[in-house]
Amino acid sequence: MSVARGRMACASCTKRKVKCSKTVPCVHCIRRGEQDTCGIISNIESPVIEHTVSQYFPSSAAPLDHDEQLSALSRRVAELEAELQQKTYSTPEVASHRVRNLDTSINRETGGAELARDAVAEDAASILEFLAWGRRKNPEYHAVASPEAAVTTAQAGEVVANAQVEPSAADTGFLQDISHTSVLQLLLPDKQRTWDLVLWHERCLLWYHCSYYAPSLRKQLESFYSNHGGSVENPGVNLQWVAFLFAVLAGSLTCMPNNTAEQWGFGEDERETLSKRWFQAVISCLNKADYAANHSILSIQAIATLTVSAHMLGFSSTQSIHLAAAVRIAQSLGLHRLTSDASGSEVEKETGRRVWSQLCSQDWFSLPFSETYLVNPLYSKSELPMNCHDEEVLPLPDFVPTVTGYSRFLHSIASIMPRLQDGLVSSNTLFTKYEQVVKWDKQLRNLATAGRPIYLSAVPLDSQWPVFVPWARRSLAISSSHKIIMIHRSFLSESFTNPAFGFTRRTCLAASKTIIKEYKCVVEENGPVLWIHQAFSVAASVILILDVLHRENCEPESMEHLQLYEG
Repeated sequence: MSVARGRMACASCTKRKVKCSKTVPCVHCIRRGEQDTCGIISNIESPVIEHTVSQYFPSSAAPLDHDEQLSALSRRVAELEAELQQKTYSTPEVASHRVRNLDTSINRETGGAELARDAVAEDAASILEFLAWGRRKNPEYHAVASPEAAVTTAQAGEVVANAQVEPSAADTGFLQDISHTSVLQLLLPDKQRTWDLVLWHERCLLWYHCSYYAPSLRKQLESFYSNHGGSVENPGVNLQWVAFLFAVLAGSLTCMPNNTAEQWGFGEDERETLSKRWFQAVISCLNKADYAANHSILSIQAIATLTVSAHMLGFSSTQSIHLAAAVRIAQSLGLHRLTSDASGSEVEKETGRRVWSQLCSQDWFSLPFSETYLVNPLYSKSELPMNCHDEEVLPLPDFVPTVTGYSRFLHSIASIMPRLQDGLVSSNTLFTKYEQVVKWDKQLRNLATAGRPIYLSAVPLDSQWPVFVPWARRSLAISSSHKIIMIHRSFLSESFTNPAFGFTRRTCLAASKTIIKEYKCVVEENGPVLWIHQAFSVAASVILILDVLHRENCEPESMEHLQLYEG
């Protein structure tokens, strides 16, 4: 016959329906000051008395006096202390096992840290360059399942802090909320100045990015003033077009030379304020128009055009996200399939090809940031924009300088980058990876010499050529030199210590010298201030300094490269 299990909990805990420690006195009774009355009651269903009671108290029927209770409690405390010490100081076998586990954990963490340090060392030059642009490149992603809701630091990757900071008294007020169309209206210059900025962009800046068809914008701007009174609050005005207009204005004001801005009455402080406000106005208008749902080529043109100002204003990370959205919108509109058989007028197709070509170039040139690309060249079937003048959409030979010529050639350079990335990812050894680098280095050199339009080469300038040709030459020299560095970036840091990659070191140093030389000429010209001038010069300076740090002071190259950096 089985014996029923005795009750283990004390009477007080049983009555309160709380978990008992099953000791006499129990923990709860001691906390409540009821240790004197703590006891285990007999099981109603069994005559068996809990052994703990009989062990420490002779008989439940015979109450203990005060001295006996103290003696019993003392013995129990001593036993509990002994158990605690036994658990705390485990046996040598258990202790050594714990030490081994700790060592394994430390080794795992140390190994991870070493891998992270190796990744940082491998990409050191790129990381420094990205920091100069206001972006961060993390060689290793540290996953966080659920980040904290509280913002304690500024968001990574922005030059301009966009963290949740309590605004000062001067920053509060109606004017700070540019989501209101009335505030957007206040940001818009008068009609004459708006036309000045739009036409300057067309004449001096559009050649660089070619994200839109200038005659269409002029026609739209005329309609804006004649039919809508120049009011963004008019219900007939498309806010996505307003975003496009603000993007053009922001590009002009950010990139124009200081003397031009001063002639038009834009002081340094106002220029800085308006440039950033116009950038933010673009995003505000797009959001108010729900551009992610209401797909239009206008939003794509606005975002693509915004790139010329975003980097210099400190919005590089923000711009990269909007560019990704623009790519998806463009694909939903079929801009990646604009072949000769596509429907629509020549102007419509040309407009779509221009902005799609620019999205592709920007995506492929951003490979160093993310090690991947959004636009797969296999599925991009659109033809390149025509080499044509805006006044008449007719194809011209490549040697004729047009507003599309520079961006067409830069697109061909950009198309190398995804193929290089695919080759690097599919290679399993440093040897085969480096073969890919050497292969595409040669391809780019051939393209930069044999495939370059003649007017972008070092030939005498023709007075009939557009005003932007000298600026385009220098920009191409700077950009193509930087793309050589991009091709070699995976081996750049190691090239300073490993002679096997000496070709990379020599190539990147030569490219850096070209960038610095061209930049010195740029600052003396009265052309547009492009973000690549500053950003790529920083990249070149970083490489020159890294080379100096890996040379002896007595070597002549050390002094030469240091002088280039300081000059």
